[in-house]
Amino acid sequence: MKKYFLLLGLIFIFVSFINSQNNIGIFVGGGISDMRMITNDAVYNKEINKEITFLPEYYGGFNFENIIIEKKLYFQFGIQAISRGYSSDNDSVSYFIHNAYIPLELKYKYFFSKRGEAYIFASAGSYVAASYKGTKKDIVVEEAAAADTTGTITFSPEIKFGKLSSDDFEPIDFGLNASLGFGYSHIQIAYNLSLGLRNMVPSELVSDIESAGETAPKLKHMNHSITIGFYFTNK
Repeated sequence: MKKYFLLLGLIFIFVSFINSQNNIGIFVGGGISDMRMITNDAVYNKEINKEITFLPEYYGGFNFENIIIEKKLYFQFGIQAISRGYSSDNDSVSYFIHNAYIPLELKYKYFFSKRGEAYIFASAGSYVAASYKGTKKDIVVEEAAAADTTGTITFSPEIKFGKLSSDDFEPIDFGLNASLGFGYSHIQIAYNLSLGLRNMVPSELVSDIESAGETAPKLKHMNHSITIGFYFTNK
């Protein structure tokens, strides 16, 4: 039931944005993503995060700038597609995740002239992301599964999303998003930073570890990207 209310709420927001006064834009871009592991052991954190390295990402979608104060302050709503994940152990392990991504931000623009063509901008706010598909690589496990004749070792390249201990990651993430950029007429170029706040380790696995009297690790997303967008209006 909660999912239906959430879906109806998002549809209501989307329709109201389309029917209100907006700058509507489409954009594409790319960058790098990774995940940070956090435990109670600072030394271990430092060592393990040295092994976790960036993975190339894609980024694209639509933005709707709802005008609060024309040519100054906006409420920005996005419907976007973004990839996330990480690699480690010299790229012998990697996770590549496809996400639907919805940011909600306040955006401020500073125009250089009365004509209102060139400006700089900054935006910040929250996001929610839903992982719907992904692939993984683990060369050691893959080789062990290929060599195993008993059928006890298996490997699937498809990432499983859910709350069970057998799953790879939680399916829903939320966090903070911020952007800095430059615009001229209908074009915007931006740097975007996304910081996940939710632990992506499946909740059942976290409970199992904590039930054993240990502290469960946390995995959190991070993304850096550069995008270029075209806005149909510049109000």
